[in-house]
Amino acid sequence: MRRTWLVWLVVGLLLLTSTGLAAPQLPPKPAELTMAVVAGGETKGLKAILPIWQREKGVRVKLVEFPYPALYEKLVTAFQANAATFDLLIADDPWMPKFGSEQWLVPLDSTFGYVRDPDIFPVVYDLGSWPPPRGPVPPDERGKSRHLYAITLVGNVEFFMYRKDLVPAPASWNAVIANAKKVHNPSRPLYGYVIRGAKGNPVVSEFTPVLLSYGGRIFDDNWKVVLNSKQAVDALTFFAKELKRYSPPGVANYDAAERAREIATGRAAQGFIWPAEITDIVENPSVSKVVGKMGYTLAPRGPGGKHAPLIGNWLLAIPKGSKNQRWAYEFILWATSAKVQRPYAEGGGIPFRRSVLLNPAMNKKFPFFKAMADSLAAPPEWRPRTDQWFAVEAILGTHVNAALAGIETPQQAIARSASEIEKHMREAGYYR
Repeated sequence: MRRTWLVWLVVGLLLLTSTGLAAPQLPPKPAELTMAVVAGGETKGLKAILPIWQREKGVRVKLVEFPYPALYEKLVTAFQANAATFDLLIADDPWMPKFGSEQWLVPLDSTFGYVRDPDIFPVVYDLGSWPPPRGPVPPDERGKSRHLYAITLVGNVEFFMYRKDLVPAPASWNAVIANAKKVHNPSRPLYGYVIRGAKGNPVVSEFTPVLLSYGGRIFDDNWKVVLNSKQAVDALTFFAKELKRYSPPGVANYDAAERAREIATGRAAQGFIWPAEITDIVENPSVSKVVGKMGYTLAPRGPGGKHAPLIGNWLLAIPKGSKNQRWAYEFILWATSAKVQRPYAEGGGIPFRRSVLLNPAMNKKFPFFKAMADSLAAPPEWRPRTDQWFAVEAILGTHVNAALAGIETPQQAIARSASEIEKHMREAGYYR
């Protein structure tokens, strides 16, 4: 019986091998993998786990760091030449429409058989998929097969912070205003709110959750500009009038560092926040006076009852020009695994797994993880999936900033934004 069983085992293995169903063998180890990354805090967690990878796998990962605009340019240049410059890359998620439509990345599902993990929030996979699974799809991308081209490495999502020693957690914008009125005292000074209002990306990131929570949108599902609406005007009126009323002077020039500083010095009680600002400033004992005093929660809901946190992930992907695609894929599996996400987070990375974000011990160490999990489950909103986004953002960010500075009325800012965005999208070929 034992001999018969062994015979059938050997036969079965031979059949699996001959039909291509056996577990694929890894190719020989490369000396190193080269990864293109953005210079800055986004790589803090990555740098913490690379020594573990090298000890376990015996393959070095060389990071090549570029400033934000230069990284995009270097990647596009390498893609267009199909050069083997990089084996891995991290990309800002608004780049995905360009990278996906040009098919510059290796699809992880059809190439390697990647299977989705229920411990990872669905929005993480949606963000790395192309064409997008929801919302408007660029005209030339409609009808194309969808594939997973990237997985989140930096799980950024925008949520809300408040001084829990002074005010309760606000679930709605009405509650935010009630909290602001309660504590606002400019002579102290203690401001009830703080806005990140600088022109362009800062103010758009700040205003978008308010706009969406009021039921406003920039585009409908056919790319028609629907921004010029009562909901959008109401949202901007609330943002530029009510929230500004309780904010420090000069917020029309504030970026993330100024916002976090106002909270960390105890001068402001509420506002939006991104995870890295918490670890670097707000909960950093060397620079903050409010460590342990902050609470974190979902983006407040608007009049329609909707919470609308904004997602802004950095994605991990493999360029088609890589000569070490299989080992690059092994790194992606390893770096995004539940086993590695914990040391990644402890090293300063922004994780995205349920099991890490909801772990009691991790929540004690990182008190904002629960708010991140709630935001990722909401699910959060992403920026419209078009390679024209940066132009759209520049237009909207100019006029929203003008409304915040009192140069334009909310009605003027919304109407002018809508008109200019529509003109740009028409010239980009979105209306045929």
